[in-house]
Amino acid sequence: MFCSSCQISRVLLVAVAAITLSVSGCGGGGGGSSSSTTTPPVTTPVTPPASGIVSPMGCGTVTSTGSGNVTPLVVDGFPCAAAGTAGVANFPEQPYISVKICAPGSTTNCQIIDHILVDTGSTGLRIADSALSSTLKAALPAVTNGSATTTVSECEQYVSSYVWGPVVNVDVSIAGKSATGTQMQIFGNSGFSVPSACSTPVGSTTPLTQTDSITSFGGNGLLGVSFSLLDYSSYFDCPDSGTGTCTQNNFSGLPNIVYNFASDNNGVVITLPAVGASGSVTPVVGTLTFGVSTESNNTPVSTLFTLLNDGNLQDYTYATFQAEVGGVWNSAYIDSGTDIAYFNDPGNSSLSACSNTNFNGLYCPATTQSVIFNYANYTTGTPTSQGTFALSVIDPSLFNSNVIAFNNVAGPITNSTTASSDIALGFVTFFGHTNYILFSGQQIPGTGFGSQSTIQGPMNGIN
Repeated sequence: MFCSSCQISRVLLVAVAAITLSVSGCGGGGGGSSSSTTTPPVTTPVTPPASGIVSPMGCGTVTSTGSGNVTPLVVDGFPCAAAGTAGVANFPEQPYISVKICAPGSTTNCQIIDHILVDTGSTGLRIADSALSSTLKAALPAVTNGSATTTVSECEQYVSSYVWGPVVNVDVSIAGKSATGTQMQIFGNSGFSVPSACSTPVGSTTPLTQTDSITSFGGNGLLGVSFSLLDYSSYFDCPDSGTGTCTQNNFSGLPNIVYNFASDNNGVVITLPAVGASGSVTPVVGTLTFGVSTESNNTPVSTLFTLLNDGNLQDYTYATFQAEVGGVWNSAYIDSGTDIAYFNDPGNSSLSACSNTNFNGLYCPATTQSVIFNYANYTTGTPTSQGTFALSVIDPSLFNSNVIAFNNVAGPITNSTTASSDIALGFVTFFGHTNYILFSGQQIPGTGFGSQSTIQGPMNGIN
């Protein structure tokens, strides 16, 4: 989602009348010929519901997280009172699932929590303190890192924000999959003062914004399913007394919850239907499927193009491939936690920056622009195209004020909107496609993934 080892900020809010885009990360594009081409399909937009948005997963009333290795993935704007105002799109363009949390070893002290963000640009499970019942929260043992007098707390930094809170032991279930004896972060009520090393990044004098409430965070929590099997954020030992100084430690990091499942644990598959050029004003429902090439429902039925990411990193949270736009190749990454696409296209003068201050950091072209991204595996040499991806870019002021989901908003790469100079292919690129994320070091047969007999992660596959 966002962080020092993730790529999402969720604090840049752009208004279209009542529309709010919580933007994060960077973005990218490219042009050229290739062996396969994917063009986002278009559907007809739907009339806004007169009675307001009704969430398919409910607001505190969800009773199921799916079955087998599949859980519903919902883009509904989080239309719950906890997010701000009931019945409206408080957080458009965000993918949510429901997660079941249990006290370790218990089958009764459990809670299903809706509107958990899904982020392919971070690792680990984080739940807002206010989303947990007091009974469950009291039964979640703190992680101590070998000390009887301190509790491990995590600082998760994003592009321009952070969350802070303790790490606890927990059992987690999603659909028919479970991770027992695992860990997650509770943000928003740590009981400890935030260390300056957390609130202000190293080398910076500008403090980050603390987003420890549901309304500032944009969800009841977040499930990070990046390539990385561990989260490489900053962890601290904090005195159990609640007073004194928190000191940075060498805690190994929050685990990738999916990797802790007993099976279907080598990656995830995200499938979403297409949305029209005017966006969708009703909830969009897709699926989050666990495992890659472990079941018939997570194995490609036809050849897609694969993107092998940089394997020379310790932290694979946002490992990169190559993308070309306007004749220039750059590093790029695909991230569901970055809601739009960020890229610079030196060959397209029609992609002008918005003059309306409500849309700072976005493109506002006078006419719809079709940008062709040329994708290639990570390489230090000359890239070889694996496929192209077409993205339409429109003036975001044209959207209905009730828009929930869209596939055609982008912005330039600038220091104010990105964590690096990489092209960011955000959630706008997910609609109408199936995205495969194979975790770092995991190996699968090459069936459906091109000409290779085997594939090893980190890998993106796009259909």
